[in-house]
Amino acid sequence: MQKDYSEVSRLLKNPKKDNSMRNSLARVSLAVSLLAFLSVFSLSAQAASPLPTRKPVVMVNLKTNEPYYLETFKADIDRLESGLSAISAQPYKLASKDKYNILLDTIDMILFRQFCEREGLKVSDADIAAQIAQYKNGIGAGATDAMVEATLRRNGVFTDVKTYVKQDLLFAAYLRTKKADEVKAIGNPSPADVLKAYDDMKFNLRRPSSYRFTMILARTQGKSDADKKKAGDAMRAIASKLKVNATDFDDYLVRGAMDPTGSGYQTMMNLVLAKTPESKKQYPALYDAVFKLKEGEVSDLIEDDSGYSIVRAGAFLPEKVLGFDDLIEGLSSAKAAQANPSATVLALVVNDLRTTKYADLQKTTRDALNARLRKEGMITISPANLVGVLDDAEMTALKALKGSGYNIVLQ
Repeated sequence: MQKDYSEVSRLLKNPKKDNSMRNSLARVSLAVSLLAFLSVFSLSAQAASPLPTRKPVVMVNLKTNEPYYLETFKADIDRLESGLSAISAQPYKLASKDKYNILLDTIDMILFRQFCEREGLKVSDADIAAQIAQYKNGIGAGATDAMVEATLRRNGVFTDVKTYVKQDLLFAAYLRTKKADEVKAIGNPSPADVLKAYDDMKFNLRRPSSYRFTMILARTQGKSDADKKKAGDAMRAIASKLKVNATDFDDYLVRGAMDPTGSGYQTMMNLVLAKTPESKKQYPALYDAVFKLKEGEVSDLIEDDSGYSIVRAGAFLPEKVLGFDDLIEGLSSAKAAQANPSATVLALVVNDLRTTKYADLQKTTRDALNARLRKEGMITISPANLVGVLDDAEMTALKALKGSGYNIVLQ
């Protein structure tokens, strides 16, 4: 059955901007809906000692009986609605069809977890901790568990970090065990596949006319008025000295790179700004300053929302469709933005090819496994306990699942 999260998907495609973790998350993601993860944590907590007054809406048995209670289902819905409201302009309420699909995904999640237990697929606490540490590295120095969870939520994940990571690693372990040859082939694409992928990506490999430059920047966001004034005065003094002798820029560059705290500013090298209307709109002061310079010249003081900065123009990069051996600096596509700007186009193409093929393998494998487990497991549904939660159309669809690929008993 094709599930429809049309409204939820629309919101999740446009979260508040947060690119801090895209590198680490682009690696892999479960082909099962992320929305289903909401249920996993609460399931494990409430299944051990159910209260007699709780109403089960589903009982799943692949390895052992595991109930999913109405109270838990409602709590998961409330938590998801709260998460969606946090990234939308107004409070959000899930449609009945979304609640129905969460219920189906929850069934798949319970089946998968019991399947892993039956097959002896495990991940250690150390593996989970190591993966979380990678996520923190992707955010930056000093990242906390709370920051990781906040980033996951902004990217459409509304469960706790450990549960998300555990399910991710379990599915990766299943792929390595059952699809070892396919995974190995993904890691070693053929030259023909790489050439075809490059042709498919050529539209996004056109670099507009750009300037490479180096910047020394004193950030002022979140600082007091006194600290902002201090930073401004210090950077004005540097700008004045550089007007007299621009060759001293190297001295300031090194100071900012080696001791940003003591110098009061940081050094940022090999930055690239495209000569496009989008760049001019996003960075008006920087744009005007950079494109007035000739190669090697140093700008006057630039003041904008980020703080106070001075730049030195490096090399002008003409418009070009980049080849395999070019660096990807200056590309504005989302895929290039997630990669190291010093990477080559060949590395970008190969990585994109591997990521796409791995995602395809995940989806086909997960779909096949779901279909298999839905038939192997015994799924008991109590429609009467869902009255008032699901509308008539979804109640009818739920009852129609019997004989449509699910081994279902209606109670």
